[in-house]
Amino acid sequence: MALVKWSERPRAHRWAILGAFVGMAIAAVVVFEYAFYGSTLDRYLIMMVGLLIGGGAGLLLASLTARRA
Repeated sequence: MALVKWSERPRAHRWAILGAFVGMAIAAVVVFEYAFYGSTLDRYLIMMVGLLIGGGAGLLLASLTARRA
C-alpha cells in the first residue's frame, strides 16, 4: 500500500480520521470511568462505538463544511 501525504488525502477522509481520533479519546475516558472493572469485551465494544461515531461525525462535519459550488 502506497503512503499518501496528509495534504493529498480527500478532505472527507481527513475529517473522518480526526473524528475517529477524537471519538476514541472520548471512549477511552468512558471506559476508564464506567467499564474499568468490566470485561474486556465491554471495553472493546465501547472503544469500537467511539471509533465509529467519531468517524461518522467527522464525515458529517466534512460534508456540512464543504464549499458549495
